[in-house]
Amino acid sequence: MGMQKDRAPLQRVAGLSGVPALLRELGADPHDACAGLSFRPEDLVPDGLIAFDEALQLLANCQRVSGEAHFGLMLGARYDHLSLGPIGQLMQVSPNLGDAIRHYTHVQIGLSRGAAVYSYRLGEDATLGYGIYARHQPGAKHAYDFAMAMAVNIIRSLTGNKANIAEVLICHRPPADPTLFETVLKAKVRFDQFQSCVVFARTDLKLANPQANASRYDALLAQLAAMMSIDAADPAAMLLHRMKPLLMQDACSLDTVARRLNLHPRTLNRRLLSTGSSFVAIRDEVRFRVAQELLALTDLPVGDIASALSFSAHSNFGRAFRRWAGVTPTAWRSSIMAAAG
Repeated sequence: MGMQKDRAPLQRVAGLSGVPALLRELGADPHDACAGLSFRPEDLVPDGLIAFDEALQLLANCQRVSGEAHFGLMLGARYDHLSLGPIGQLMQVSPNLGDAIRHYTHVQIGLSRGAAVYSYRLGEDATLGYGIYARHQPGAKHAYDFAMAMAVNIIRSLTGNKANIAEVLICHRPPADPTLFETVLKAKVRFDQFQSCVVFARTDLKLANPQANASRYDALLAQLAAMMSIDAADPAAMLLHRMKPLLMQDACSLDTVARRLNLHPRTLNRRLLSTGSSFVAIRDEVRFRVAQELLALTDLPVGDIASALSFSAHSNFGRAFRRWAGVTPTAWRSSIMAAAG
């Protein structure tokens, strides 16, 4: 497989291994979808690694060559945790949904360095979300659709279809036929949201997993111990990976983030400085990328985006965005919309 540029965020192929088969079913040639990318259809094996931006471009290409506007949704509906390799195997035998999700979110940085899976409490509910923090690329819409379909399948599979899914939030504009999403996901769907996540009853975290296996669980947990400590070895990557969901929770101060990461603020700062980075630099990097994504994919008002990114005032966001991009958020959105036709 062709390799990526140094330092390019990588993505495990996982469910993208199903792209060639789905394209053929839709009457399209998988080689056309891979044109201009550094890999061929036969390179899309579950344990393979590809550049994250090329994974997104692949999904955009799939829509173009197949004419299927909901390619990501169709692909994601075919997969659940079993496509995730060793962590999926651990989830399969975990005692309950909460334990499975906890393990998934803890080691998912080993599966993708361009997007994060996260979970947090939302009142009486819980969430299982997916957020891209790599630079905005074509295909992000399909990645979110894929991730939400897969998340729904994970929750239902690990609870024997007993989970109470309240709704699915998706951070892109509604399609021409929103009912298709509710048909596929079998849940209420809301578009133009700040984040993409499945919302379900918090009590469902304690639902027993029908496939639970205590001895197998202990063995797999031991095997994955090294992967579960990956964040300690690379604090900048760990913070970058976790910052977006913390922004969505308005929890992006240094003290709050350090506490969430079980570190003293001075320790976190010292580790970041040793890598040539800083808390403020990483926070603003993620803010900029998420702002671009929300401006491009949704019709959310600029002031609402500023609030979602934990800016104290709309004007502060406008000044920061202009510093990052050289133009105002409104001008940037207009240019993206014009380019998209």
